[in-house]
Amino acid sequence: MENLRRERKLVTFISKLLVFVMVVGMIMIQRPEKVSAGVYGKTAMQITQDMGAGWNLGNSLESSGGETNWGNPRTNKAMIDAIKNKGFRTIRIPVRWDENYTNKTNYTINPNYLKRVKEVVDYAYNNNMYVIINVHHNAIQQKVTTEWWQKQQIKNELKAIWTQVGKYFESYDQKLIFETFNEPRQGDDWNGNSGLYNAVNECNEEARAAIRATGGNNKNRLVMMPTYCASSDAPKMDAWKKIGNDNMVAASIHAYVPFNFAFNGYHTQWNDNDKNELWGILNRIKTTFIDKGIPVVIGEFGASNFGNDSSRLVYARTYAQMAKGMQMPVVWWDNNAFKYGQENFGIFDRNTMRFRGPDIANELVSVYGKRDPSQSSNGGNQPTQPSQPTQPAQQHKEITLFNSVSSSKPWGQALEIVTKKNGGWLDPYIMTPNGYFYVEYSGYRPSCIEFILQSWSGGAKWVKVKRSKTVTINGHYFAKFKYSDVVAAYGSNNFSTLDKVYVGASNQYITVYNVKYCQ
Repeated sequence: MENLRRERKLVTFISKLLVFVMVVGMIMIQRPEKVSAGVYGKTAMQITQDMGAGWNLGNSLESSGGETNWGNPRTNKAMIDAIKNKGFRTIRIPVRWDENYTNKTNYTINPNYLKRVKEVVDYAYNNNMYVIINVHHNAIQQKVTTEWWQKQQIKNELKAIWTQVGKYFESYDQKLIFETFNEPRQGDDWNGNSGLYNAVNECNEEARAAIRATGGNNKNRLVMMPTYCASSDAPKMDAWKKIGNDNMVAASIHAYVPFNFAFNGYHTQWNDNDKNELWGILNRIKTTFIDKGIPVVIGEFGASNFGNDSSRLVYARTYAQMAKGMQMPVVWWDNNAFKYGQENFGIFDRNTMRFRGPDIANELVSVYGKRDPSQSSNGGNQPTQPSQPTQPAQQHKEITLFNSVSSSKPWGQALEIVTKKNGGWLDPYIMTPNGYFYVEYSGYRPSCIEFILQSWSGGAKWVKVKRSKTVTINGHYFAKFKYSDVVAAYGSNNFSTLDKVYVGASNQYITVYNVKYCQ
């Protein structure tokens, strides 16, 4: 009897054990809790075409002296939620790293700072937004050089930063984008030269290779690489190249254009000439990159506040329409500044958590739409094809040859424009009868300007063109050089022998802002 009881207890125990094992087994083999599908497997072009309209968290994490040292409040989730709810699909978060090293010799980043960057990134990333982080305002940004030893220092620091940042964020999907560094240049030289352009390419490659080496999702992460100072100038874009065999890269361009409307405010009312110039610059970006299969992100653009709300709205709408038609996302630069004048690009007040002034944000997101990256109507595989650009109607054609800032000392040349046959971008055949060059500049007096033609191919070796007219607007001079005077100076209308055009000054300092040929 006692044995029977023991056997029954044993059977009961074994039965319970089998049930337990079966339950545990079921628990172990059941599917994990469903999580967001994320964004994986997209091409670089598919990502950029899905990024839409973006917003910059400017003058915060990249501020010298700390996140709030430039007067902006500490970033919080409510701010980024407001940006998301407005309809922006992308946020760019500029980050300065070199003030947060625990060891400046090997560029070790303070783990607490990495944690803070992650916190801000997650505000947007968890909102299904594309997030761009970069190296912004590190001292190396302005130390681009052709000197081997100094260039190697830049490479070493970029490699160290991106190795640490890459490992820290390696599990994040393709919604997180890395940008190698911001507006790289030599000091305040915004023009540069071919040697410096190549140096930027080398530094981009060092950062890109370091990112890929960290593995994880970084093997297929989009990496943005800028031109020299992230410029849209033709020679700088033409010099951009990816050294590594990597299709998950995009060109990073900043384009506050037309510069005299958007940044300087030398004129504040949007007009057809501005529209034509904008189309020309964006189309140049497109033909340089997009048409060759290289995606582009316009990571910074905007129009500062000069009390011209209606014109800024038209500018934002027009810019977005053209850029979208040319398959480029745009990211508005917002530094939370709302005063009058240059460098006042604010559209979202981070103190009141409200959008202010003209509803520029609405213009941008209305053009691009409000779709989430992981909720594309096409399943996130093939990009929605944007409408094709149409060239704005115009009664005459203006061809921009230079649109930036360049200065020279007395008897120097502020600018040289090289013809196409010599590797430049000036096509002499644009010089049609009844046309004219015009140059915008500043200096001690209007007569200081010199417009010079040079040839070493059989034409006039060095001749100055007579200035036919000069006007003054907002403290700047505008000089006109007629076609007939160009021919008279050169001694021929056979400009196939022309090699260079110079803009300089006689015995005065001069600064050149714009050179165009009007047909």
